[in-house]
Amino acid sequence: MISLDTLAEQVRDAIPLTRHLHFRFEEFDGDRLVLCAPLGPNHNDKGTFFAGSQSALLTLAGWSLTTLLAHQCDLPADVVAVETQLKYTLPLDSDLRITVTTEQRQRFEQRLEARGKASLRITAVGCGDDGKTVCEFTAAYLARR
Repeated sequence: MISLDTLAEQVRDAIPLTRHLHFRFEEFDGDRLVLCAPLGPNHNDKGTFFAGSQSALLTLAGWSLTTLLAHQCDLPADVVAVETQLKYTLPLDSDLRITVTTEQRQRFEQRLEARGKASLRITAVGCGDDGKTVCEFTAAYLARR
């Protein structure tokens, strides 16, 4: 199993943009991943969290969950996003906390092992310090061994 710190290092090395987002992986319990990022380096001209940063972080969260699930079943894979949908619900004037989950874990693992590739649909919700939802994200990722 890959550690969250190792995954974060790999992401920052492979995707230079992510170095500027100052994200951190907070927790992975085998089914759910939590990623956080501060407002400071991600603010826009209005002093709220930049929508582009939110989009990048949500995409990264889904990619990371897919990658972790593949590693968790000892089937490391190359992961790409193939479809995304994002809705901004409120402006955010604090740090961002993203929780990403899936209901397809077992199917994903079975297909990845049997076919060498599998798709995974994820749901991610971004919240501010007050716990209110500020963005909602759904996506599909493809993993290939």
